[in-house]
Amino acid sequence: MKTCRVCKKQKDELEFYLCKRKGGNPNARHTECKQCAIARVKANHDPVKARRSHLRRKYDISLEEYEQLLLLQGGKCAVCPATKAGGKHNVFCVDHDHVTGKIRELLCMDCNIVLGIIKDSPEHLGRLASYIIKHNYEPK
Repeated sequence: MKTCRVCKKQKDELEFYLCKRKGGNPNARHTECKQCAIARVKANHDPVKARRSHLRRKYDISLEEYEQLLLLQGGKCAVCPATKAGGKHNVFCVDHDHVTGKIRELLCMDCNIVLGIIKDSPEHLGRLASYIIKHNYEPK
């Protein structure tokens, strides 16, 4: 049994996360229970701050610059007419050149995935289009 430093309740040791410090005791446990740890993380999570941090770290743009891009695109994907981004977070993906890092535009999740799969290759995309046409594609 172990006492949580936050809620002061005595709980089974399995109710505490393992400490994963290198070189330390591999069986050591944290001093706050899992429930208190989860509550602390939830209370301190700010989705806007997390989004700002992600955009700055990964693409070196601000949230305001992202929103300006979206406004310039009319609130939709740069490739298709989708106004819903899709995906877990439902935000448009920042499309960028993986070699230069230069930002191109914002894409919905589906367009971003396709672009990633074909590795930005116009030739590959052309072959896929030809394949679809070959198999009797009819526009809707």
